[in-house]
Amino acid sequence: MVLRSLPLALILALTACPAPRPPPVKPLPPSGGDGKITWAHASTAAEVPSTPPTPGTFRVHLIDVGTGLAVLIQGADFAMLYDAGTNDKDERPSRVTAYLAAALGPSGDELCGEAAPGTRRTIENVVLSHPHFDHASALDLVLHCYEVHQFWDSGRVNETVFYRELLAAIGKATQLTYHTAVDVPASHEVAVKGMTIHIPVWETFHEGDEVQLGEGAKFTILHAEGKPLKDPNQNSVVLAVQLGTTRMLLVGDAESGERRDPSYGVGDVEEFLIDHHKQDIRADILQVGHHGSKTSSRRDFLAAVHAQLALVSSGPKRYGKTTLPDHEVLEELAAQGATILRTDEHDGACPTTGRIGGDDGPGGCDSWVITIRP
Repeated sequence: MVLRSLPLALILALTACPAPRPPPVKPLPPSGGDGKITWAHASTAAEVPSTPPTPGTFRVHLIDVGTGLAVLIQGADFAMLYDAGTNDKDERPSRVTAYLAAALGPSGDELCGEAAPGTRRTIENVVLSHPHFDHASALDLVLHCYEVHQFWDSGRVNETVFYRELLAAIGKATQLTYHTAVDVPASHEVAVKGMTIHIPVWETFHEGDEVQLGEGAKFTILHAEGKPLKDPNQNSVVLAVQLGTTRMLLVGDAESGERRDPSYGVGDVEEFLIDHHKQDIRADILQVGHHGSKTSSRRDFLAAVHAQLALVSSGPKRYGKTTLPDHEVLEELAAQGATILRTDEHDGACPTTGRIGGDDGPGGCDSWVITIRP
C-alpha cells in the first residue's frame, strides 16, 4: 500500500496504534449469610452502620487497609480494635480513623478525619497481636483520636521507630492500662530505638485470662508468650472471642512454620493451639492467619477451627515473589466449607469513588461488616 496517495485522515487511521483497553473491573461481591450471621460489603461511609448494635447483637468490621490487618468488634456497650496497620506506601493511618469515625462517630481533632472538637469517643480495648508495621502503623493515631482504656500487647519489643512512637503514645495516655505477656520491669520503663519510655500503669496478662467486653461478650487469651521470640509472629496474641453464642478466633500472624502446602503437618503456634486449646479454637468466624500465607492455615488447624466464615485481610505488597493470599490456602478454606471474605479483590481497580479514607491507595474498597444476631 502506498500511503502517500491516501488522504491524511485515512493514513492516520491506518497507522495509529489501538488504545490499550483498561483491565476489566470486577463487580463488587454480594452480601450474604444465614440469618444469624450476615455480611455486607462496604466501600463508602454510607455503607457502614453508624449507630451501635442493639443489645444482644454484635458487629465485626474487617477494615480494608491494603496490605495489613484491622478488625473492629462492636457490641451495644463496647468497642474493641484488634490490630490496625498497613504495609503499603500509598496507604495512610487515616484510613483506619476514617473508618472508625464512620462506625463509632467522629472523635478528636483535624488529624482524625472528620473532626469533632471537644469529643473523644471510647474504644475500651485495643489489642496489638504483635509489633509489625502492617498490624500497628495506625495505632498511635488511634490513641490520639480515641480514649482507649485497655491496651493489650505481646510485649515483644521491635526496635523500630513506629513501635517507639506507639509506646510513647501509650506512656502519655493517662487513662490507659497497658498489658503485656512479659513481666513488668520494676522501673516501668522500656527502651526502644534510642529512647527510654516510662509507662505508668502496666500489668501482665497470661494464657487463659478472660476479659469481659460487654453484656454477653468476652475474649479469652489462648496464646501469650512470656518471653520475646526471634520472630514477632511467634509472639502473636491469639484470642477466642465470644459474642453471644457466636465464637470468633483472632490469630494475628500465628504460624505453623515455613511456607508449606496446607496438607503439611501443623507446627509452631498452630500446633500449640491444637495441643492446648483444641476445644477453645473451635469458631464460627476465623481471622485467617498471616494474611492467607502458606506459613499458616494448615489443614489440621483449619479442620479443628471448622469456621463458617474466613476473613482474609491482604493487599498488593509483594513479599519476595509472593503476593498474599496464597491460592492453596484459599482452596483449602473452600474445601473445608468456609465462606471467604477478602479485602484485596479490588486493590487494582475499585468501581466505587468516595471510598472511606479517600480514593488514593489500594485500601478502602473491600471492607466487610458482619452482623451477629441472637
